[in-house]
Amino acid sequence: MERIAIIGGGASALMCACFCSADVTIFEKQEKFGKKILATGNGRCNITNKHMNKCSYNLDIQKYLARFNQFNALDFFRSVGLETYFDEEGRAYPISDTATSVLSVLKNYLENKKNIKINTENEVFDVIFDKKQYKLVFSDGNSDVFDKVVVASGNYTNLKIFDKFGIAYKEFKPSLCALKTEKHKSLAGVRVKANVKCLDAGFEEFGEVLFREDGVSGIVIFNLSAILARKKLSKATLQIDILPKMSEMQIINWLNERKNNLSYLKVDEFLTGIFHKQINYEILKRAKIDLEICVKNLRNIDVKNIAKIIKNFEFEYSGFCDNNQVCSGGIILDELDDNLQSKKYMGLYFIGECVDVDGVCGGYNLQWAWTSGKIVGESL
Repeated sequence: MERIAIIGGGASALMCACFCSADVTIFEKQEKFGKKILATGNGRCNITNKHMNKCSYNLDIQKYLARFNQFNALDFFRSVGLETYFDEEGRAYPISDTATSVLSVLKNYLENKKNIKINTENEVFDVIFDKKQYKLVFSDGNSDVFDKVVVASGNYTNLKIFDKFGIAYKEFKPSLCALKTEKHKSLAGVRVKANVKCLDAGFEEFGEVLFREDGVSGIVIFNLSAILARKKLSKATLQIDILPKMSEMQIINWLNERKNNLSYLKVDEFLTGIFHKQINYEILKRAKIDLEICVKNLRNIDVKNIAKIIKNFEFEYSGFCDNNQVCSGGIILDELDDNLQSKKYMGLYFIGECVDVDGVCGGYNLQWAWTSGKIVGESL
């Protein structure tokens, strides 16, 4: 029986092993495997999405999804004991609402049905091709020989392996992560539903924004980060509209009505009842209005400035935070055949995050992990 090595212990690696009929060993450099699975969906594990389409990814991967789509993935998980449900936006979760359920059923299947060996705390330091076999050299100095190798890890240490084998790739960039902006300590922890626009990236989307001390987060921001990574933008302006259902003129008229009704208040209470108090404070600070004057003394220009800031709560993006869920970049698909095998080296495969396929939030990246893992596992 052929000996297969899978480098990496994430979602794609585990799925690949589930469909592989061979002597398989998974090598994971961390103490435990499947750690990213546990972190997805805020610990609930957004397995996949009912509404798969090519616009959800940086590339059109429909030919791969046609071989193993979201419903095939859910059928597989059901066969190994996991029950799931769709939320109102089509995202699939385990009914336990905990990611540990997903990892547990995979672990049970691999250990009890497939007899897969999982070797943790063992980093693959080098891969050497010799006479149709692959010699893996580990960080502890030991080595072992395998007939075929599957690279399923998206970390930066793989770049030396890619370079060595002369396989073209795009530079890895953090994706699906919070974005660094100028510091706004007072806003830390505040959430708003907003329309986020970034003209530099050609991006516009409505969703929840979470303000951090050093930046912004939330699903809509994660999706923007994917576009910024693909376009390799290191600087951009974020325009956050925190009242997207009203036009600027409607807000001006509304604020003037409030000015008449609340003339007895000081300006620092003018926006109370609309936004979080820290948002109110930041808006008034940006409008450069004295908080101690009475509302009745607000000038027309002040009201217009407040409305303008509400419609364009602007932040300057300056980089990625280090909490990325996936990476953008990796092996270019043109380097691989339809079974994701290298066109240059027989028996060398690439799946999951190390391939230049990345999607937006909502289960799309895990679906690529399941799809690519299944295709390679079955072909092996």
